[in-house]
Amino acid sequence: MDKIIIWGAGKAAINRYNWAVFAGYEVIFFVDNNPDMWGKKINGISICSPQTVKEYDCIILTSDMYLEDIKEQLYNMGYKGHQIGFRLFRKMALCRKSTEVDFANVNMNDQISFIFDAYFPDMNWGGTEEWSCTVANALHDLGVQTWMICGINDKFDEFTYNCLHFTEEDEISMIKKMAQKIAEHLPCVVIFRPTYVMCAARVVKAMFPTQVKIVAMAHSDALYNYQELVFWSDKIDRIICISKKMQSEFLRHGIEKEQLVYRPNPIRIPYISGERDVRNEVLRIGFAARLVKELKRAHLLPEIIEACVQRGINAEFNIAGKGQCLALLKDYVSKNCLEDRVHILGWIPPTDMAGFWAEQDIYLNISESEGMSLSMLEAMACGCVPVVTDVSGVSDVIEDGKNGFVVSVDHWLQAVDKIEFLTNERKLLHSIGNYNMKLIKDRFDVIDYAKWMIETFDDGFGSFAE
Repeated sequence: MDKIIIWGAGKAAINRYNWAVFAGYEVIFFVDNNPDMWGKKINGISICSPQTVKEYDCIILTSDMYLEDIKEQLYNMGYKGHQIGFRLFRKMALCRKSTEVDFANVNMNDQISFIFDAYFPDMNWGGTEEWSCTVANALHDLGVQTWMICGINDKFDEFTYNCLHFTEEDEISMIKKMAQKIAEHLPCVVIFRPTYVMCAARVVKAMFPTQVKIVAMAHSDALYNYQELVFWSDKIDRIICISKKMQSEFLRHGIEKEQLVYRPNPIRIPYISGERDVRNEVLRIGFAARLVKELKRAHLLPEIIEACVQRGINAEFNIAGKGQCLALLKDYVSKNCLEDRVHILGWIPPTDMAGFWAEQDIYLNISESEGMSLSMLEAMACGCVPVVTDVSGVSDVIEDGKNGFVVSVDHWLQAVDKIEFLTNERKLLHSIGNYNMKLIKDRFDVIDYAKWMIETFDDGFGSFAE
């Protein structure tokens, strides 16, 4: 058993200790700069002075916050051994064969399974969840075994198959349980975002390297998403980029081109008979998203609505979703007596969204960041004209002025100019809508996407083995 020394004696050090034990290390003692702690014990293991480490040549596990300070202290003491920060150690620990995970119920099946990471500890429902269910269902319809790793949200059971629910607990316990469940469905492709599921998949792959492929789904254009996947890139097999912008950003961050796969998001193509009619009545503007300030900027909707009212634009707003801004929007509508022009609809089930978009003329999005909006694709598939900010994924689908209208993220209020223009150009609204219906059907059908996934990640299984 490898030996390790834990630097520190507080709560964070105990967490480092738990991770060391999980990874199969023998913790020989703790170190602390506080003399009052020397001679005391944690879990029966002594706390020693820093000078004690000079007698050893093994890993010293430290915090990331004081990594450089401790490094300098060890250097001044003449210590020649290896020091490692917790973040890197945690990554290394998940890739060891000595983790304390019981793989007694491992199953090797005849067919490959696809396991989707849809874990959130609460009742969250957004684009990640919608994407997971949509793709899993398409694979299932093609005869592929799929599993969905979820939190407590039972909405998944209504919209997809084989949901595996996990109740939130401490990190190591979650990873152990998820790893055991993944190991029951080998060989498998794990489609993840940076969560416990990725950690669990790494544990399983360490034990069964030829039976697991770990594929990152880069849903978000946020800086954190790039940083996290770059950090893990040497321990995963592929990264799916849902927009060209995201692919370029990963390349800029140093990811090798061969590891990146560009594939835009898919949707279920709704059945719509014939073309949309020219509508000359009130312009219907649809907004569907998490009603939150962060990224989605739903708190700015009243300013857009107010600008439309002031200009006398004959339009109504239909807003679908839930979140922190729901009360703000309801209050705005009530105080301004706009119930006949603004309809706050709450959360709409995924299976009903096609019906919602079929009743709208314009898809409105004023986000400051996206991966590639599923709502945008769904709306366009139903013949809506997008009026959107220039976020990731937009340029992959929309040519400004041809099949939609794009404004800069900073000048989002210019969306009102586009809405006013379309109010007076009903024939253009009609022709763009029908163009978009065909475009989305030809390029973004989830059945084609599912076939691509099978060909890409099922064929030649084992080629990604370490």
